[in-house]
This record gives sequence, structure tokens and C-alpha cells, in this order.
Amino acid sequence: MSTSTAPKRRRRNERPPPQWRHTAAFIGPSLIALALVALVPTLWAIGSSLFEWHFHRPHARAFVGIENYFRLARDPRFLNAVWVTTVYTTVSVLTTMVLGTLLALLTKAPFFGKGIVRALLTVPMIMTPVVSTLVWKTFFFEADLGLINWVLGFAGIQGPAWVASSPYALFTILVVNIWFMTPFVYLVMDAALEGLPNEVVDAAKIDGAGYWQRVRYVIVPMLRATIVFTVIFRITIDARMFEIIQVMTGGGPARDTEALTLWVYNAALRNFHLGYGNAGGVVLMVLVGVACLTILLVGLRDMYRRTGST
Repeated sequence: MSTSTAPKRRRRNERPPPQWRHTAAFIGPSLIALALVALVPTLWAIGSSLFEWHFHRPHARAFVGIENYFRLARDPRFLNAVWVTTVYTTVSVLTTMVLGTLLALLTKAPFFGKGIVRALLTVPMIMTPVVSTLVWKTFFFEADLGLINWVLGFAGIQGPAWVASSPYALFTILVVNIWFMTPFVYLVMDAALEGLPNEVVDAAKIDGAGYWQRVRYVIVPMLRATIVFTVIFRITIDARMFEIIQVMTGGGPARDTEALTLWVYNAALRNFHLGYGNAGGVVLMVLVGVACLTILLVGLRDMYRRTGST
């Protein structure tokens, strides 16, 4: 008996084999790819921003420390790009969040043709930003033959040069970006609404809460985590938007639509000041990181307070 039970006791005391090898085999390639496409370029951009580096004189690099960042603080063109990026990102994110959430609420109830409506609402997201921008620029915002000015002409109104005059140029890129990104918010919110417990909403309805009262006091609080995530994701997309602005206005007129991404492109790849341009890119990364972290902390604090109070 003693000889037969000894091996069993050793098996009970044995530790399970380590699982880190299997984990590393699955996530290792992803981490390597992430380091190659994100971490290495980021570190290289931060390092090169500390140098005075001109493409025409690649061997005449000079270490200047944080002088490039002091230059940015005195550069009116860079400060204008910060302002344009802030306005563009704020208006676009808020508008797409409102429109996408409203569309998700409107299509939440079952109705005939719901699948077709969902498919049509996601069409803008299927198109690439360049194609979407060219369609809007050529068929809608073109000054002489565009559809908008053609309709305005029937009413006796002289339409403006939408992409070549201020403040209409900023309006045009906002319209295209909102049209392009609203389906993303719609899909996220639609999926989140499908996952909400119907019992809570039905209980509020039985208690006499109207539709918009249920949306404000029941549905939106339950969607708070999804809203915070979507807002952060939208900020990271809009703050680095390049294709729509470049194709629609090229940063004009008079740099009224020159966002930070376009400023970095012009400084580094058109004016060949690589170190100075990368310094602007680092500032953009820091601004986006601070904004996203602030929204995340505020959202988590509010959710913690609501959870604690209940």
C-alpha cells in the first residue's frame, strides 16, 4: 500500500508546467510587430527631434537638445496648426458621437429591412478616405459644377468657393470626416445597445420614464464605458488625420486647415527640416496622450462614483 500511494502523493504536490512558453508563442510575434511599427519609429522620432537635421545636409547633424521645442513655442505657424487640430478634432469627435449614437438608438428596435439599413449606414466607412474626399470635393463642393452650388443657384444664391475660401474650407473637411467616421461610432454603439439588459430598461419604462428619460438616465449611464472608449479611439484617429485634409484643401487657404499632421509633413518632407518636424510630431503625440489619459481618468472616476453610490 505504501509503495502504491507514494507516487500519487508526489503527483498531487507537483506544480503544473509553466504556461509562459505557450503564451509567448502566441503574443510574441504580435509584440515584435508592434515594436517594429510603433515603438522603434517613436523612439527614433524622439531622438531625432533633439538634433538640427536637414535632409540636404544629412552628415551635418548637430545636437541641440530641446531647442527645437522652444522654437515650436515661438512658431506662429505651428501654434496655428495646434489650434486647427484642436477645433477639427473636438467638433468632429463630438458630432460623430452624437450622430452615431442617435442612429444606433433609431435602429435599435426591430423593423422591416433593418439589415439593409445597417448595411447602407456603413457604406461610407467601406470607402477609403482619399476616394471619399475626391467624391465630395468633385461632385458636391466644386465651385462651378458642384451639386451644392447648383442647388443654391436655383434659389438665387451665389455659392462660395467651398474648398478655397475661409471659413468654408474647414467646414468642408469636417463634413467629409464626419460622414466618413460616423458609421464607426454607429457600429460600436449599436453593438453596445444590443448587449444592454432589457430588464433594466423595461423596469424604467414601467416606472413611467419617457423615452428620452430612459436614454438619459438609464441607457447612457450603462454605455459610459463604451462611450469613453469610443471617444478616446476617435481622438486618436482625428488628431492624426492627414488624407482628407491633404486631398480636400492641402492645408489652405492661408493655412486655415493646416492641421498638425500636415504641418509635420510640410516641415519634415517638404522643407526638409527633419529634426524640427519630428519635434512637432512628438508634441502631437504628447497632446493626444494627455487628452486621452484625461478622458480615461475622468470616465473611470465617474464610473467609480456611480458604482460606489449604488
